[in-house]
Amino acid sequence: MKAEDAELAIVEPRLRVSLARIDSPSGGGVETLWLLRRSADGGTDYVCFRGEDEPVEVLEGYHFPPQMPLIKRRTWLNRSEAQTCRCRLEGSEGFHHGPPLF
Repeated sequence: MKAEDAELAIVEPRLRVSLARIDSPSGGGVETLWLLRRSADGGTDYVCFRGEDEPVEVLEGYHFPPQMPLIKRRTWLNRSEAQTCRCRLEGSEGFHHGPPLF
Protein backbone atom coordinates (compact mmCIF):
# COMPACT_ATOMS: atom_id res chain seq x y z
CA MET A 1 0.00 0.00 0.00
CA LYS A 2 1.26 3.49 -0.84
CA ALA A 3 1.97 5.90 1.97
CA GLU A 4 -0.40 8.49 0.48
CA ASP A 5 -3.32 6.06 0.52
CA ALA A 6 -5.47 6.94 3.49
CA GLU A 7 -6.71 3.93 5.39
CA LEU A 8 -8.61 3.76 8.63
CA ALA A 9 -9.11 0.79 10.88
CA ILE A 10 -11.62 -0.33 13.45
CA VAL A 11 -10.10 -2.45 16.16
CA GLU A 12 -12.27 -4.98 17.95
CA PRO A 13 -11.28 -7.72 20.36
CA ARG A 14 -11.84 -10.45 17.75
CA LEU A 15 -11.32 -8.67 14.47
CA ARG A 16 -9.43 -5.89 12.73
CA VAL A 17 -11.33 -4.44 9.80
CA SER A 18 -9.78 -2.12 7.27
CA LEU A 19 -11.98 0.68 5.98
CA ALA A 20 -11.08 2.23 2.63
CA ARG A 21 -11.19 5.99 2.37
CA ILE A 22 -12.56 7.25 -0.94
CA ASP A 23 -12.01 10.75 -2.18
CA SER A 24 -15.15 12.83 -2.51
CA PRO A 25 -15.50 15.64 -5.09
CA SER A 26 -15.15 18.22 -2.32
CA GLY A 27 -11.65 16.96 -1.52
CA GLY A 28 -12.57 15.31 1.79
CA GLY A 29 -12.94 11.60 2.31
CA VAL A 30 -15.76 9.23 3.11
CA GLU A 31 -15.20 6.18 5.30
CA THR A 32 -16.81 3.05 3.81
CA LEU A 33 -17.23 -0.58 4.82
CA TRP A 34 -18.65 -3.16 2.39
CA LEU A 35 -20.27 -6.45 3.42
CA LEU A 36 -20.98 -8.91 0.59
CA ARG A 37 -22.91 -12.16 0.13
CA ARG A 38 -23.14 -14.19 -3.08
CA SER A 39 -26.65 -15.09 -4.20
CA ALA A 40 -27.78 -18.27 -5.96
CA ASP A 41 -28.16 -16.52 -9.35
CA GLY A 42 -24.53 -15.31 -9.39
CA GLY A 43 -25.24 -11.76 -8.24
CA THR A 44 -24.14 -10.17 -4.99
CA ASP A 45 -26.17 -8.84 -2.08
CA TYR A 46 -24.33 -5.95 -0.47
CA VAL A 47 -24.50 -3.63 2.51
CA CYS A 48 -22.37 -0.49 2.46
CA PHE A 49 -21.79 1.53 5.63
CA ARG A 50 -20.71 5.12 4.83
CA GLY A 51 -19.80 8.08 6.96
CA GLU A 52 -17.21 9.45 9.33
CA ASP A 53 -19.68 11.19 11.63
CA GLU A 54 -23.09 10.29 12.94
CA PRO A 55 -25.39 9.32 11.42
CA VAL A 56 -23.86 6.44 9.43
CA GLU A 57 -25.54 5.90 6.05
CA VAL A 58 -26.41 2.23 5.35
CA LEU A 59 -27.12 1.16 1.77
CA GLU A 60 -28.54 -2.33 1.21
CA GLY A 61 -28.82 -3.65 -2.31
CA TYR A 62 -28.10 -6.17 -5.01
CA HIS A 63 -25.66 -6.13 -7.94
CA PHE A 64 -25.57 -8.42 -10.97
CA PRO A 65 -23.02 -7.10 -13.52
CA PRO A 66 -23.35 -5.62 -16.09
CA GLN A 67 -26.64 -4.26 -14.73
CA MET A 68 -26.76 -1.12 -12.62
CA PRO A 69 -26.69 -1.79 -8.87
CA LEU A 70 -30.11 -1.93 -7.23
CA ILE A 71 -30.48 -0.10 -3.93
CA LYS A 72 -33.16 -1.88 -1.90
CA ARG A 73 -32.98 0.26 1.22
CA ARG A 74 -31.18 3.35 2.47
CA THR A 75 -31.15 4.21 6.17
CA TRP A 76 -29.17 6.28 8.65
CA LEU A 77 -28.09 4.81 11.99
CA ASN A 78 -26.04 6.04 14.91
CA ARG A 79 -22.65 4.34 15.30
CA SER A 80 -23.77 1.83 17.94
CA GLU A 81 -26.80 0.78 15.85
CA ALA A 82 -24.55 0.42 12.78
CA GLN A 83 -22.14 -1.77 14.77
CA THR A 84 -25.03 -3.98 15.95
CA CYS A 85 -26.34 -4.25 12.39
CA ARG A 86 -22.88 -5.19 11.07
CA CYS A 87 -22.44 -7.90 13.71
CA ARG A 88 -25.87 -9.36 12.89
CA LEU A 89 -25.14 -9.42 9.14
CA GLU A 90 -21.76 -11.10 9.65
CA GLY A 91 -22.86 -13.47 12.39
CA SER A 92 -26.19 -14.80 11.23
CA GLU A 93 -26.85 -13.65 7.66
CA GLY A 94 -23.69 -14.86 5.87
CA PHE A 95 -22.15 -11.52 4.87
CA HIS A 96 -18.36 -11.02 4.79
CA HIS A 97 -16.04 -8.06 4.21
CA GLY A 98 -15.09 -7.37 0.63
CA PRO A 99 -13.92 -4.75 -1.85
CA PRO A 100 -16.32 -2.08 -3.16
CA LEU A 101 -18.54 -3.46 -5.93
CA PHE A 102 -18.80 -0.18 -7.84
